[in-house]
Amino acid sequence: MIDQSLLQRIVDHAALMRGETILEIGAGTGNLTAVIQRHASKVMAIEKDHRLATLLRQRFRHNNNVEVIEGDILKIALPTFDKVVATPPYNISSKLIFLLLKKSITSMTMVLQREFAQRLVADPRSANYGRLTVTVRHKADTELLDFVSRKAFRPIPRVDSFIIRIVPKTQIAAVNEGFLNQMLLYLFSQRRRILKGVLKHAMDTSTNEALEDLVEPKDLFEKRIFQLTTPEFESLANCLYPQRKLFKPLNK
Repeated sequence: MIDQSLLQRIVDHAALMRGETILEIGAGTGNLTAVIQRHASKVMAIEKDHRLATLLRQRFRHNNNVEVIEGDILKIALPTFDKVVATPPYNISSKLIFLLLKKSITSMTMVLQREFAQRLVADPRSANYGRLTVTVRHKADTELLDFVSRKAFRPIPRVDSFIIRIVPKTQIAAVNEGFLNQMLLYLFSQRRRILKGVLKHAMDTSTNEALEDLVEPKDLFEKRIFQLTTPEFESLANCLYPQRKLFKPLNK
């Protein structure tokens, strides 16, 4: 990223404070690192490419608050940090977010590909609303902050981007995580169908249980999958989990 005003806006959106340790993923040539280190007590800049990691060490050799970590963010052991500020590789966006949501952090302020960012903040009933939206929103609040033109980068990529803020929730709805993920995978494969029909098709035909007795509130039955909100999916998972053996696609 070469747009200096944009680099500063990213850091401003992150609301950094002295005393905080910031994790940057995909530090590249260090343009964002240089701005972050002016506002935070420490920056841990992660870079997978050996040549770029070497360049970063050379560039910040006199900056005691910058630590360059060479390695793959998805594979290395991460030290403790407070916030994430980054322009990470787009091809690891999903895996990266779920990895970071397992950490005890305050927020993530990242530049992500436009289409991916729009899926993270999508509203129910919209075309971009899907399993990714619900899975992330189950654990965090998401907000689009700023549009980023592809022209802000060199070389120029084929896509535009957004700055997005992801704030992990302090309290997550109690639900069996594995079952919720399996349920969302199955339901969103039929996102435009009505919930009652999807669940009835999934039920073991040999059971004597009435579907209507398993789900509360009853008005969920008449909604299409892509109309359900995150709290409704969480409630549905808690209703179905004790009776999961009745639903073959969900009992995995």
